[in-house]
Amino acid sequence: MVLKRIAALLTLWVVASGLSVSPAGAHKKERHQQPPPAAAQQAGSPGAAPASAAPMAGHDMGGMMDDMAKDRSKMSTFERFLDWLGRLHPVIIHFPIAFFPAALFTAAVGRRRPAFSKPVQFLVVTGGLIAPVAAVLGWLDAIGADPDPLLTVHRWLGTAVGIAGLALAIWAWKRPEEDRGPGMVWALAAITAAIVVQGWFGGALVHGIDHMNW
Repeated sequence: MVLKRIAALLTLWVVASGLSVSPAGAHKKERHQQPPPAAAQQAGSPGAAPASAAPMAGHDMGGMMDDMAKDRSKMSTFERFLDWLGRLHPVIIHFPIAFFPAALFTAAVGRRRPAFSKPVQFLVVTGGLIAPVAAVLGWLDAIGADPDPLLTVHRWLGTAVGIAGLALAIWAWKRPEEDRGPGMVWALAAITAAIVVQGWFGGALVHGIDHMNW
């Protein structure tokens, strides 16, 4: 029964996120200032290749090239350090993404099989300590970004996940006897659903809003 409710909650979150998002272009200011391809500039000249023959660069590839071409020599040491820290965001976020769903599984199954409940406290505490770090790095990674609805939701939802994760970590640390209780299971289900939605927004920022279309 608990697993069915969790599955239903996850489904509602994903559907709600898909209906509530409006299309928007993403990311940093320099990514919106790319010059037109050389093939497009020469389209009107004799002997020029048709526009369709020009390579179509994806949004994420253009962003990667801009990041590579960015002149970091003009940045101060502190600015370069913050920029470097922000680029750790895609690495760090994998830990709460893994730990919280694993904690949800072990807490739910552990209600009937006590052996499964032993790692719950470790998973919740570890995920809860890393989640705020991932949120802070996300803010650093978005320094200089254009105003964007997708980025705004991604930023604040990630902040909420970081705060909620830390609260769960404190709860699991101080009251380990409640790690299999219904309150912990529902809290882990909610934060897991939020992580799923957060992952959708992160994918939309990198690959485009239609990245999960069938």
